[in-house]
Amino acid sequence: MSELERHVGEFEATTGLRVEVHEESGQIYILIEKAPLPPGCYRVDRSDLLFIGDGQYPMSALDMFWAAVDVVRPNGDIPAGADSTQTYLGRQWRRFSWHRNGLWNPAGNGLLDHYAFVQDRFAKDTTP
Repeated sequence: MSELERHVGEFEATTGLRVEVHEESGQIYILIEKAPLPPGCYRVDRSDLLFIGDGQYPMSALDMFWAAVDVVRPNGDIPAGADSTQTYLGRQWRRFSWHRNGLWNPAGNGLLDHYAFVQDRFAKDTTP
């Protein structure tokens, strides 16, 4: 079992969320289905999330993340740092250029750690 497969299993067991992993052209796409968002802060209360890494995971850090394009404020405003959309895995994603700005620990579970970063960042971005 690869380190990524082990991390995915731990992630699913810990969060109860389903994960798909796609590998394409040296990139690893980690799709987390229907992750919760802070209530009332966005037009939707759940979104698929996309983390993108490379074949060196977990030695190379995950950074930023992508969410459904409808992850906007209830009034339609776009959150700061999320004004770009990109296509991956055959669908449009809103890129959240919210960077970790911290240390990456390849000895831990990078997937759980990055998800915690994303959830913490969403929690701090609670301007409805």
